[in-house]
Amino acid sequence: MIIIDDFVEDEKLIADILADEDFWRKGFRWWDGKEVKDNRHRLIEYIWKHNLSKVGDFNRYRNLEYEGFEHWTGVYKAGAEEGKDWGVKEILGERYSLHPHVDKDEDLWYATDKKVNSCPLVGTVYYMSDTEEGGYLKVWDTESGEIDFDRPYELIKPKFNRLVIFDAGKLHAVTEVTKGERRAVAINIWDRRPSTELEE
Repeated sequence: MIIIDDFVEDEKLIADILADEDFWRKGFRWWDGKEVKDNRHRLIEYIWKHNLSKVGDFNRYRNLEYEGFEHWTGVYKAGAEEGKDWGVKEILGERYSLHPHVDKDEDLWYATDKKVNSCPLVGTVYYMSDTEEGGYLKVWDTESGEIDFDRPYELIKPKFNRLVIFDAGKLHAVTEVTKGERRAVAINIWDRRPSTELEE
């Protein structure tokens, strides 16, 4: 796992994202990495095309052969009602703003009777807010696609302008936001486009 604080140094890009309500529109989207059409594309390009040298062990990532980027946002608020803004789920006695899961090609998983776990090459979380309490990214030390709550885990605090790069095929979740609001964009890099329908 790689964590870099104060990652985006382009103040105009940060300001444009903060002023762009469409940036936070719900839904999973796809970008092939070619024509830049919006601020999400600008951010992805900033991270994965222009500033990869700032990433520790960047040689591991600079030659990735990918087809595109799956991206979406997560806005979690303290006191969110069940089903609103994803709601708060309780699993194994703990409450989560985003329940434990692995990122995978969901449609392929269901089409193969939950047998094929096709996961992205790498996952990215970029924070656009500090959370007063809670909202930690919790990543268990599992194999890709494995569900094992007994494995050790790491907790990463939401922090404005913090970038986290990790294996999104590992079991992960967002702990309950108990005070304030957590705003982040998630970006998965895929070697092939998932079969799940994604908005362009």
